[in-house]
Amino acid sequence: MRPNRRWKRGFTLIEVLIALLISAMMITVTLGTLESTNRAVDTIHNVHETESIGPRILELIRDDLANLAYFDCQDYRILFGENSSLGGADADRLQMLVHRRSKNPFHDMVRDEDVWAPLVEVGYVLRQNPRFSDFLELYRREDFLNDDEPYKGGQYTLLYDRITRFEILYYERPEFDPAWEEEWDTEDLEALPFAMEIFLELELQPRRSLESLGILGSNKARHEFRAIFTVPEETRWMFRNRLHPLVHGADEGEEGEGDGDPTGADGGPTGVGAATGRNITTQTTTSSR
Repeated sequence: MRPNRRWKRGFTLIEVLIALLISAMMITVTLGTLESTNRAVDTIHNVHETESIGPRILELIRDDLANLAYFDCQDYRILFGENSSLGGADADRLQMLVHRRSKNPFHDMVRDEDVWAPLVEVGYVLRQNPRFSDFLELYRREDFLNDDEPYKGGQYTLLYDRITRFEILYYERPEFDPAWEEEWDTEDLEALPFAMEIFLELELQPRRSLESLGILGSNKARHEFRAIFTVPEETRWMFRNRLHPLVHGADEGEEGEGDGDPTGADGGPTGVGAATGRNITTQTTTSSR
């Protein structure tokens, strides 16, 4: 009598191939879902970074303008706006003297500690991006205190490396249909502008990952930011009239010599830019394409 071998038979080749095909399809669907999720995360990251970097740059400029060292300035040299272009793109320059704590410390070798300056020369300049010729790099310049060349020297900090437009217009007085100026020099005009309009256009910074290389839509999106900074009349009046601090007893001859505190400990403002504060109002709009 022959043994029954029907229940000992294994899988056929066709059954194994079908099982492998089903497994491959499931793995493909799973990997596709993971890839789509990673791309979505990168896209959200790119959009968030670009939409936040623009307002942060404008806020930094606003803070510097709000602390212009307009009090007791020398030769009205506190603000200089230059019209410039690089590679056919607007790349204006903005230089100013600011009475605020420096963002970059200086290491004092004598005391072996970091110190911050209360008065700094600040500038916003651009240069061609060495890796991508279609973009510009925006830098913030900062130099300790005030020297004979307030618009040169210092340390440069990169703010963003995918700028496509940086344009500044200046408005002399309030009018219904204002005539904007492309340049402004307080040393020549002996006056501060009534308002400044800044146009900032930048492109998304793609995340450095293989998953985001195929997202052409997010990598090519550009955003434009527009802000208007208004200088109050009180600030412009003080600058025009060149107010200077007075030391009590300085004009009273020898008897009055030494009276008063030249460091301003008696509460009076002394030195360049001693009277500053939040003197800038801002209006910002954003558009994307």
